[in-house]
Amino acid sequence: MEYYQGSLKQFAEELLAKGRGNGMMVEVAPVNELVIEDAVKKGLLFHSMTIVVTQNTIFKYANHPKEKKGAVVPVCKYDLIEKALKTPLHIYEDPIQNEIIYVFTYPYDDSKLIKVVVHPNYKLKRGVFINSAKSWGIVVSEAFYNSQYRMIK
Repeated sequence: MEYYQGSLKQFAEELLAKGRGNGMMVEVAPVNELVIEDAVKKGLLFHSMTIVVTQNTIFKYANHPKEKKGAVVPVCKYDLIEKALKTPLHIYEDPIQNEIIYVFTYPYDDSKLIKVVVHPNYKLKRGVFINSAKSWGIVVSEAFYNSQYRMIK
């Protein structure tokens, strides 16, 4: 797959305007150093040092059922997803999953956060591995106070 040259927001707007994929993905952020340190302790070495978003993830959130509940990040706010990955408020590991998954948060409004879930070394296709920001949403900040997540930052 080729990389889109532009922001996540521009990538999403273009895909949604066309209504079909373009066979590309977009690099959104470098892998956070604290995440690298944590992963290395677990024996995980990264195939690449960037976090990307695929076109499938963009289409996943177009008309998503959680949109009615206010839990979907609107495309006009996709810059906050990039900020969550580049300058997160907190980073968590989800130890309950069968694979290593990291969760990044960033302030959305007074009582809510943007939550972005990253799957390191996600197998995109045969021989191609990416650090994929596979999901995101808007959550209440209390969701992390007594959760299953282990805080890294």
